[in-house]
Amino acid sequence: MDMSDLDNPAQLSAELSQLFPPGAVVAEMSGPVGRSLLTPAEMQFIAHCAGKRIADFAVGRACAHRALRELGITAFSLLSGQQREPLWPQSIVGSITHTTGYAAAVVARQADLRALGIDCEIIHSVDEDLWSRICTTTELERLASLPAEERIRRAALTFAAKEAFYKCQFPLTRAWVGFEDVDIEPARWPASAGAFRIVPRIPLPLEDTTVAGLNCRYLFRETRVLAAVAALQLTMPR
Repeated sequence: MDMSDLDNPAQLSAELSQLFPPGAVVAEMSGPVGRSLLTPAEMQFIAHCAGKRIADFAVGRACAHRALRELGITAFSLLSGQQREPLWPQSIVGSITHTTGYAAAVVARQADLRALGIDCEIIHSVDEDLWSRICTTTELERLASLPAEERIRRAALTFAAKEAFYKCQFPLTRAWVGFEDVDIEPARWPASAGAFRIVPRIPLPLEDTTVAGLNCRYLFRETRVLAAVAALQLTMPR
């Protein structure tokens, strides 16, 4: 075990793990972490960036390292690809999210799950000025039918759900999917937690059967909303 793991403040979350199918491990934390928790390769990779970017990177990696340790993986340098996507260890899938003062990461073995996406948004930061950018016309019509406070919560969920879906699908397709390309449909509303569906508005780069079979759940937690998307491993990898 790397000595920095002993100082890692990120904690496993049984509550958030339940948003995903069996096999997923989630770690989360609030507050900043020191750069000393980064491996030398991670620090070299991010050193040229602005302070905020380094801070976000560090807290997300702290969560990822804690979750990976649960799968027996330690002292791994989690770098990023050209689209800033995490480059997970071989045979591992995962996703990271961070907002002001909070971060979480989810990982699983590829034998258990095909892909993962997690996102967290501060509810009241998704203000009305953003709605036309993140919502489709159908979603805007549904927002208009809700009481004012429920509109804010629903818009924040829509944002988080689309971000989580994008993170889940990207490792499988390496393709862009825009906010306007899917609708988010919660199974019931209002609710503090539950499931939602991804409804394509155009042909997506992901197979229809995979989209239809996605495991999609959400959780409202005080000032934040978290969305979780998992693609099931329909066949055993060769």
